[in-house]
Amino acid sequence: MQFIMKEKSKMCFGICGKIFMLYCFSFISVSNVNAQKGLFAKFSIGPGYTTEYSNINSNGFSVVTKNHAIGWGITDKFAIQIGEFGGLNKQKFGDYNYINLDAFGLGFSYRTPVDIKITVLGAYSMVSFAKKWSQSFGDDGGNGFGLNMSIDKEWFVAKRWGIRLGPQFYWLKTINTDYKFFNVSINGSLIFYLTPVR
Repeated sequence: MQFIMKEKSKMCFGICGKIFMLYCFSFISVSNVNAQKGLFAKFSIGPGYTTEYSNINSNGFSVVTKNHAIGWGITDKFAIQIGEFGGLNKQKFGDYNYINLDAFGLGFSYRTPVDIKITVLGAYSMVSFAKKWSQSFGDDGGNGFGLNMSIDKEWFVAKRWGIRLGPQFYWLKTINTDYKFFNVSINGSLIFYLTPVR
C-alpha cells in the first residue's frame, strides 16, 4: 500500500513539475500596469493534490481548491487582504469518501515588476468528513490553524479586470484531532479592481 502511495505521489509531482515549468516560461509575457491601489476582489479555483501525514496517512486528488480574497492595495506593490482557502478532496477515511478543508484568515500580497503576485495568509481552519461530495460539510473533523502561499502571474484584460494563473500551497493542522494536511494546486483566478489599473 505504501509503495502504491509513493508511486502516486511521484506521478503527481512529475505532472506538477511539468506544469510549473510551463508556468515559469509564461513569465516572459509582461503586462502594462499602473497600480493595484484600492479595493479588489479575487475568485480563484483549480485542481490539486492533498496529503494527510499524521493520522490518516493518505493522499488524494482535490476535486476543487479555492483561494478567494477581498483586499485593499496600500501601494502599487503591497496589499492586505481577507482570504478563504481550502478544497474538497477525494480521500478515503473509514466510511467517508471526501475530506473538506476550509480556512479563513488575514494576509498580504506583493507585486513584482513583472506582475507576479506573491500572497501569504495565516488562517483559522476547519476539517470535515463526508460520504458524498454534495455533503461536503459533513461530520466535524476538528479545527485549528493554517498557512497559505500562492504565486500568481497576472495579465490585465480590461481597465478593472485581471486574470491570474499559478501554484497554491497550503498547510492545515487541527488542534484536538491532530490532523495535518498539505495541499498543492494550480489555480486560475479572476480579479476585479475598483480603481482602474490600466
